[in-house]
Amino acid sequence: MNLRKIQRKVGSKMNVNVNITRCRRVEKMVKNKLAGNFVEEFAMLWDYADELRQKNLRSTIKMAVNRVIPESPPHFKPILGLDGCFLKGPSKGEMLSTCERDGNNQMYPIA
Repeated sequence: MNLRKIQRKVGSKMNVNVNITRCRRVEKMVKNKLAGNFVEEFAMLWDYADELRQKNLRSTIKMAVNRVIPESPPHFKPILGLDGCFLKGPSKGEMLSTCERDGNNQMYPIA
C-alpha cells in the first residue's frame, strides 16, 4: 500500500488528518516489526519440528540449512513438502501432494 493510500484510509476510517511524514514513519515501524517477527518465527522452527516429532510419531521431519560463513543467518536447502487431505463429496478418498522449492524460491510439483 502506498503512502497516499495509507493517508486516505486513516483519514476516512479514523477521521484524522495525518501528513505523509507520519505515514512514512508508521510504515517503517510496521516493516521493522514484521522483519523481527520473521526472525523470531525462523528461530522457532526447530521447536515446531520437535513438537511434530512428538505428536506424529510416524512423521519424518528433516531440516537442512546452509550458512555462507558461521556468523551468517541460515538459509534452507531445497525444501520438499508432503501434504494430504481427505476428500468429501462424490469423490471420496485421500489426496496426497508433494512439492519442492529450490534455492531460487521456485516451486516444482513432484510426480
